Amino acid sequence: MAFNLGYDYRGYERPLTINGVTKYPDFTIEDAESGKNYFWEHCGMLHVPSYKRRWDAKLAWYKANGILPLEDNGGPSGILIITRDEANGSINSEKIAKLIDEVFGS
Repeated sequence: MAFNLGYDYRGYERPLTINGVTKYPDFTIEDAESGKNYFWEHCGMLHVPSYKRRWDAKLAWYKANGILPLEDNGGPSGILIITRDEANGSINSEKIAKLIDEVFGS
């Protein structure tokens, strides 16, 4: 994530255990001020069938455990931020920086 924007990203692949099952979100961001927990997943290879299957299962696990996507206003156990590579496989850093500012900016 954008260190140069001043956001703390030390929660990289921190274990998240719920009901005895552990997953590793790409980033975990705990907002002490609001009390909200954000879990950020970046999907890089959705065009690969095995990756897509694993992602679909992980997304279902998040939802079943009350961690819902940002576009659904999150859930009782957290907010899931999902980003994806562009169609050509690149990462649009401007788009991600804008999302960071929208979610965590003042």
